[in-house]
Amino acid sequence: MLPFVYCIYNSLHFYDLTKPARGTPWVGATNYSLLIQDARFWHSLKITFYFVAAGVSIELALGYVIASLLNEVKARKVFLPLFLIPMIIPPIVVGLIWRLMYDFTLGIINYLLGSVGFLPQPWLGTSSLAMLSIIITDVWEWTPLMGLILLAGLQALPQEPYEAAKIDGAGMWNVLRYITLPMLKPIILVAVLLRTMDAFKWFDTIYIMTSGGPGIATETASLYSYLIAFNFFNIGKGSAFSIIMIAIVILFCTFYIRMITAKEHA
Repeated sequence: MLPFVYCIYNSLHFYDLTKPARGTPWVGATNYSLLIQDARFWHSLKITFYFVAAGVSIELALGYVIASLLNEVKARKVFLPLFLIPMIIPPIVVGLIWRLMYDFTLGIINYLLGSVGFLPQPWLGTSSLAMLSIIITDVWEWTPLMGLILLAGLQALPQEPYEAAKIDGAGMWNVLRYITLPMLKPIILVAVLLRTMDAFKWFDTIYIMTSGGPGIATETASLYSYLIAFNFFNIGKGSAFSIIMIAIVILFCTFYIRMITAKEHA
């Protein structure tokens, strides 16, 4: 709680690390006003929303498919530890591994493309490919978490509705639509909320892979707030950015929970 309060305090003061003799004079909402007028601030938010929406959606879909497969496999105890390996690797190591794999000259991805007749691609060198590359990396790293949560949910579902559906001759799609997904909805909500909150503050892997480049094409909000505070030495403005990010995540989570609960009571 104390670091959060101190962050709010810094956001309301002018705090320049290069000029400590000036102290930290009160500036009120000036830091927030400067951010709102900063085009790079809005760009970083747009990049973050795009990354979160794309990454979490893909992870949810793949996580459900993998969870369904593992739920049907009797030897899931053998496959589950292998499935969880990406999630337990430190994010910095993940960034280094994928940065090497995406390397234009020495990367294994371009090597495999070349072996089947395709030209090598600058995966981290162009705006569109760099964004796609970090989304692929995030999906590889965190789909296991989504799958693990959904697998736990699938194993906890009661079997009586499935037995009744089988007797009635319901097809696989109808079982999924009218039985599995409605009962699994609270678990899906938890999984999406956890990944959304974590994706909003995703920093270390992207810092290792692209540092926000090329240019600012992959500069997320967490990365830009870090640069403001520790590269541009404006602690006050960087703290204000952090508070805005917290507010956005809280508003999103509140809206999402109310939307789901409203549908359940409709």
